[in-house]
Amino acid sequence: MNCFQLIKTVLDEAYADIPGDQNSKDAAIKEQMDALSKGYAKLRQEGCLDYSDPARRFAYLFTYTTSHANLVYDRIHASPELRTALAASALTVSCIGGGPGSDFLGILKYCQMSVLSPVLTCHLLDRDPAWGESWSDVGNKVKVNGALQLTTHFNPFDVTDPTKWKVFKKHFQADVFTLIYFMSEVYALREKAKEYFDALFSGVKPGALLLFLDNNNPDFYNWFDGFVTKHGLKVIESNSGQMQLPYDEEKLDLEPYKSRLGRSPKISADVAWRVVQKV
Repeated sequence: MNCFQLIKTVLDEAYADIPGDQNSKDAAIKEQMDALSKGYAKLRQEGCLDYSDPARRFAYLFTYTTSHANLVYDRIHASPELRTALAASALTVSCIGGGPGSDFLGILKYCQMSVLSPVLTCHLLDRDPAWGESWSDVGNKVKVNGALQLTTHFNPFDVTDPTKWKVFKKHFQADVFTLIYFMSEVYALREKAKEYFDALFSGVKPGALLLFLDNNNPDFYNWFDGFVTKHGLKVIESNSGQMQLPYDEEKLDLEPYKSRLGRSPKISADVAWRVVQKV
């Protein structure tokens, strides 16, 4: 099952949560697709978007999640250190801001394509608890060689509010951390988020890897790089560029939504990425 096929099963469930008949659902989704595009253009100034509307969550899953998952897959495939980490018999991953699922879907695709079957625990940490419904049963939907043991833990989590994020300490002990299009979401609130990121970068265990992938904007990656330097993490890879959705992901798997909405998922991105390690 490729990323589009898995997303299709989640989209079917998300679509059922949108109120109204088919025409009103589709109209609401298209409205939210446009709203997301406008909102992302203002991230630097306004920050976090609200995903509580089920039509907006559907719009995000359809447009962005598959593309971002493939970006994660590509970065893992290109990194010897991340490949070694995922070759372990057991692995814990903390997906910071990972409610939409891009992070762990990219990891699952890598396991599938590389014929790996680890005991995989994913902590999904996100402000919007509604994302937890999308991925609570993903372990039953995805089988890698029939042997993958996947457990997901969703934690309602706000990096700008210490009374909320300090409750969840176990995620600091992960082997791999992902920050996928997340620091751009909270950049406008960076003064409030600073305490969390200081705790994260200082608190991860030696040997742990962090994968950062975000818009290719110096405001966002320089902010990440500042924490790396401040807390003495080792930079393994630092790069940027245009990336394309692979041909093996067939957009027809998203029917009937693709035809009815007259829209396509995001197929390319100008991104910056880092792979860093706690030493």
